Amino acid sequence: MAITDRLDKEVKEERTQRKLLTRAYLDLWQWARRVGPDTPAGPAPSPPAELDLTPWQP
Repeated sequence: MAITDRLDKEVKEERTQRKLLTRAYLDLWQWARRVGPDTPAGPAPSPPAELDLTPWQP
């Protein structure tokens, strides 16, 4: 029972992170579509605060 509870919790956390990562990717993609090669870029959108990016940070 404890193993399944832990796995359920981990799956739920993974789904949440995937949703946040997908949202951040879509925000960046939309920003890139609005900013053409001949327009000033401005700052890229920041990822959601809840998104855990520690695996990708140096």
